[in-house]
Order: sequence, then structure tokens, then C-alpha cells
Amino acid sequence: MKKIIQLISLILAAVLLTASLAACQSAENGGADDGGSSASEAFAPHKFAVDDAALNGVKIGMTPEHVKKILGEPKSEQLNDRDNFIYGAYLEMEYEGFTLLFYDVNEGEDYTLGMISSGSESVNFSGGLHVGSTKDEVLAAFTHEEDPQPLYFSDMEESCGDYIYGEINSSQFIEYKPEGVIQVAYFNRYAEDMENSYMMEYYYYNPLDWSADKSSFTGDCYSMVFYVESETDTVTSIRISYDLAQ
Repeated sequence: MKKIIQLISLILAAVLLTASLAACQSAENGGADDGGSSASEAFAPHKFAVDDAALNGVKIGMTPEHVKKILGEPKSEQLNDRDNFIYGAYLEMEYEGFTLLFYDVNEGEDYTLGMISSGSESVNFSGGLHVGSTKDEVLAAFTHEEDPQPLYFSDMEESCGDYIYGEINSSQFIEYKPEGVIQVAYFNRYAEDMENSYMMEYYYYNPLDWSADKSSFTGDCYSMVFYVESETDTVTSIRISYDLAQ
């Protein structure tokens, strides 16, 4: 009987040791997925989608009140009267390591979250990507083509980059009149006020709402842009945003 008890004790000790090692390994790998704020085994390479337009449980389209219930009170909060693109005034909230902009998308109703931006290495986006990640790490997190096509905008005669995936961009919508969801990503090495850097731009468009003669369109556009230093291929800032495509 004494030998049996000793054997059972050894088995239990082995089980507990295995569980402890597994827990340590999980902690080293970043733990469980928390909605886009850390890397996890559940995250697999895919084309950028609406679910990736989030940070720490906060998603594009939320109201300021909803965000505060999740993140608490911001470090600062300011209503800016100056115009921001097509949305006019906007509300800016500053949290540790990142900034949120809320737009008057619904013209007079509640402001809604339209942009998340960060320049901090401590803030993790989808797939655990953050400032300090490399170009190759971004490519590994999202889908990419092995043989990318050159990128052209409709008003450019020379290529300004390469597609990461997809073959069409917003400047070509009128020409090709795409139907259904549009997902496209590309390296953009031509941008104003950017020296010694380039952008990795990821876009998701809901199906476009075309005019009767298909000469104009509107649609919801979600994007994630990585600003990358050319010399080191290192991410220097990250922006997620919503825009009304038109």
C-alpha cells in the first residue's frame, strides 16, 4: 500500500509540473487573445478586416461613452472646432500610448470613433503588431502575395509601390466598378511630407453603393496604415481609421 501511495504521489507531481510548465509557456507567448491587443496562437494570417480595426476591446464606430466604459477616463479630452476632412469638428481623447479621434459622422448625433493612432512600442494591435515591429513581421501577420504586382494610381504614370495583395485601389473604382467586398493592401513609397519612409496600407471596403449610372459611389472604408522607416524597415507609427469612400 505504501508503494502505491508513493506511485500516486509521483504521478500527481508530474501532472502538476506539466501544468506549471504549460502555464509558463503560455505567459511567455503573450497569453490569451484579448481582442487585438496581444499576439496569440489564435491569430492566423488573413486579409485585413473590420475586426482588426480595434484596440484593447475598443472598436471603430463606438461612442465616447462606450469607450470610457471599457478604458476609463482619458488623460485628456478636447473638442476641436477646426475641420477634419469631411466630418467637421472632432473629439480627441488621449490615453497612455495612443490617441482616439471621434467624428461627427451622423451629423449632430453622437460622435463615433473614427481613428486610433499610436507611436508607442507598448501598444499592441492585431497580431501583436506595434511600433518597433518590422516590415517582415507585418507581412507575416497579414496575408501577402509572393509575387506582388506594381501599384499605380490613376493619375500616375510610374509605379509608386507594390501590392501586398489585391489588384485595384480607390482611384480605379470608377474605371473597374467592382462589386462586393473589396480588400486590398500595398506598399506606398510615394507620399507627401514623408522622407526616408514608406507606408504599408491595408484597406477593407464594404460593397460600394453605386449611383444609377455608376458614375459615382459611396461606401464604408476601414484602413490600417503602418508608417515604416526605409533604412531599418521598422514601424514608427500605426493608424487605424474609418472613412466614407466617395
